[in-house]
Amino acid sequence: MDVRQLGVEFFDRLNRHDPLGASLVGLTTYDAFLPDPRHSADLAAARYFRAVARSASSLAVGASSLAVDDTDRDVLRWMADAAADEAEHCLWEANASAMVYGSPQASYFMAGGDQRLPGAAAFFDGLADRYRDAASRGRPSTRFGLQQAAAQLDAHLERPVPVLPAGVRAAMIRLRDAYLGELSENARDDEHAGILAVRGGEAGYRAAVAAHTTLPSTPREVHDLGLSLLADLDEQWSTIGKEAFGITDPVAVRAKLRDDPSLRFTTAAEIMATVAAALDRVSARTPEITALAASAPCAFAEVPPEDADSAPAAYYRPPAVDGSQPGTVFIHTADPGQRSRFALEALTFHEAVPGHHFQIVAAQGLTELPDFRRYVDTRLGAYVEGWALYAEQLADEMGLYSSPLTRLGRVSLAALRAARLVTDTGLHAFGWSRRQSRDFLTAGTVMSSRDVRQETDRYIAWPGQALAYSVGAREILRLRESARTSLGSRFDLAAFHDQVLGAGIVPMTVLSTIINRWAAA
Repeated sequence: MDVRQLGVEFFDRLNRHDPLGASLVGLTTYDAFLPDPRHSADLAAARYFRAVARSASSLAVGASSLAVDDTDRDVLRWMADAAADEAEHCLWEANASAMVYGSPQASYFMAGGDQRLPGAAAFFDGLADRYRDAASRGRPSTRFGLQQAAAQLDAHLERPVPVLPAGVRAAMIRLRDAYLGELSENARDDEHAGILAVRGGEAGYRAAVAAHTTLPSTPREVHDLGLSLLADLDEQWSTIGKEAFGITDPVAVRAKLRDDPSLRFTTAAEIMATVAAALDRVSARTPEITALAASAPCAFAEVPPEDADSAPAAYYRPPAVDGSQPGTVFIHTADPGQRSRFALEALTFHEAVPGHHFQIVAAQGLTELPDFRRYVDTRLGAYVEGWALYAEQLADEMGLYSSPLTRLGRVSLAALRAARLVTDTGLHAFGWSRRQSRDFLTAGTVMSSRDVRQETDRYIAWPGQALAYSVGAREILRLRESARTSLGSRFDLAAFHDQVLGAGIVPMTVLSTIINRWAAA
């Protein structure tokens, strides 16, 4: 069997194991399926994925009887091993929550549809059984996560349309009651919020660090990197703070951004208009960024009200492969007085153009690549989120921010991503409490108290994912400077971006090989 046929079989099994994840990257083929919540299903999947990784490793480049592409092989081997780790450690079972991607329940609501309703009652009942089983194996969820998951169910139960079938409604109520009842009795408290506190959590987190950074990093190395990046940002806080406010002290600049009510929006309409203007500016400059820029427009919409309490400030939903839905950025507009004017442009460049929208649509357009290199999102977060964070800095280098204030917004988000390295590892590797994480984020970033709460709870619900951003962006910048040094006057920024986006979605170790080959050639 050649690597692409092995990849086809692997990718189908992966998406049948996690059909909600498949829908969230635009693969409509799996829209009618739901995952099997049983522990035995995860263990069986892990055995299969590990066997695929071994098979991929055995494929020798250049063997005359095999059609092997070494990049396909290396990506498949990495993805299969990471999928096996994810299924073996299954950290979600110890973290009931309302966090999209981190929680099957939340992913159901984001990726669900009427076509999934026939199996929904069994799915919700299966989740309740799985959380009970996990707790019996020394893997209880956090009490606040259970409460948030229950609140999300209540919000969807109260929606006027569509009308839920009686059996589905009853199963959702049973799951909610389990969250608030028996599962809460022995739940983890705020002092034991990290995955370190559950059986197998330490090994599971090490695997999560490897999966989300796609580099051989330890939790301690990532923690120290975050502290270093935060210290390096002080110069930008000072220089841009002077332009924006006449203030040079980084602490005072952050305090101004955090506390000045005039730097908040007043209406949802203002928020959406800011997004539209930023998209107009960057869309006019796309030829300077990459020749692979997709012609598909990027839509934007408000976060649905039933998801407002748990949703981040913005998130991106890729376009459906069949064209039934466009790539869409969802913007949080609830309580505009809590939404900063200064950070929204950077968020737009991150989530839309030239960030997630460019990268994901470009990957979907690489029809010569196998699907396992085109339709991947969180499983290769260092590439996906690393590109999106790099896009924020790229927009600054291109002069796309409208003012020094919004440039400070980019710095504020860079500080947040650096702080994530510290808080995520602090929670899950070094035993930080929920309060310790909040205090660190409050001191080192400009987030409101509401956003600090949401960020902390996100890291707790999805261990390791928050590491992808800074680690990935830092690696792309390193590769860019290495290529610039190697090529000298022949270096072309758009051509470099073509190589990054034209690689499909890959681990950072594989991207390094691709860029080094390009520069050498």
